[in-house]
Amino acid sequence: MFVPVPLRRAACLAAVSTALLISACGGGGGGSPAAATTGSAATAVTTSLLPSSASVANQCTPDVEKQWVRSYVDEAYLWYDQVPQVDASASTTPELYFSALLVRTPDASGQATDRFSTVMTATAADTMQGLSTASLSPSIAASGTSPVPLSKTLTSTGGRKVGYIVFNQHSKGAQDALITAFRGMQSAGVQDLVLDLRYNAGGFLYIAQAAAAMVAGPDAAGQVFERARYSAKRAADTAGGAFYFPSQVEVAETQYPQGTPLPQLNLPRLYVLTSPYTCSASESIINSLRGIGVQVVLLGDRTCGKPYGFHRKDNCGKAYFPIEFQLTNSAGQGDYTSGFPVQCPVQENPTTPLGSTSEPLLAGALHHIDTGSCPVVASTAVQVRGASRASLFDRPGAPDASSPMYQPGWNGRALLQ
Repeated sequence: MFVPVPLRRAACLAAVSTALLISACGGGGGGSPAAATTGSAATAVTTSLLPSSASVANQCTPDVEKQWVRSYVDEAYLWYDQVPQVDASASTTPELYFSALLVRTPDASGQATDRFSTVMTATAADTMQGLSTASLSPSIAASGTSPVPLSKTLTSTGGRKVGYIVFNQHSKGAQDALITAFRGMQSAGVQDLVLDLRYNAGGFLYIAQAAAAMVAGPDAAGQVFERARYSAKRAADTAGGAFYFPSQVEVAETQYPQGTPLPQLNLPRLYVLTSPYTCSASESIINSLRGIGVQVVLLGDRTCGKPYGFHRKDNCGKAYFPIEFQLTNSAGQGDYTSGFPVQCPVQENPTTPLGSTSEPLLAGALHHIDTGSCPVVASTAVQVRGASRASLFDRPGAPDASSPMYQPGWNGRALLQ
């Protein structure tokens, strides 16, 4: 869900074959602010009579903003033909009207079809996407400054050299940090890699492309990373929606210019530590690698289940993110709305620091590396779910749970243009 201001189209994120960005955040879902109405006072809308969103853009009175919202949803939304009939006057703000238009009918997993589209202030979106130093609070700003806070090498009990990387968000600057981390792993000659995505709710998709490519190695270059499917009225976007594993930097950030060769570990398998906050772009790493035959072993808890993405569109100081496309890997797999199940369920213990070999998820990965089997879950492990139980965010050094990135509705994939 992150798009730099200089790279923003009118809508902010557009499909560019070399620059899939994912902006994702937030835990397992939730959606936008609660709708003021579910359409009980419905007014039929003939969408062919709607004005173009461009013709009413940035005319910042509530009624015209709502008109813009309705037109933009019709133009961009993946499920535009299932939008409920809603009386715009029953919603007191454009944000509530946007929420009221979203498709909430159950999907195959029994959850709301759209629990991810969201809207927020442009300032908040800029901060989370790493596009601005402005922030709602110093703690939120601090939480966004270290997308890769820890990278180290370990030796398993069986003597294997193991790389461990904590990767917390796909925000601008994360690609540079990942390249530095992977260069270190390559120099160290790691035999296995543990990628910790338990706090990674997503972000720019180009960063996920680079991360997956650095795991897979040179043979992956040019193979399909993922394909985007838009609505029926956007057939041209679907036709051009294939994205490929890169071998070099395609979207430059600050440190590594475009064309810089990516360090590639050429690993046949990857260990990923997951939680319900592992979402969107993070799930793209998992799905894309599985699509080209890389074994991906998941440990922890089921991921959030978001095979969808969006572009960012700003209007009247607000950033809108309606779901626009679904992504599938090279094998055509992309129906994981209930999340990816883990091969090794491991209970969290937030009292243990990340990177410690006594931390249950990392210990489980090391056990599997040596034995090929899942660890026996200790009965004393601290459970994470439930109001009275410890939280992932109680761990020292954990990201700030108050960040909008971890609130319902901020999970997604975004494309950069």
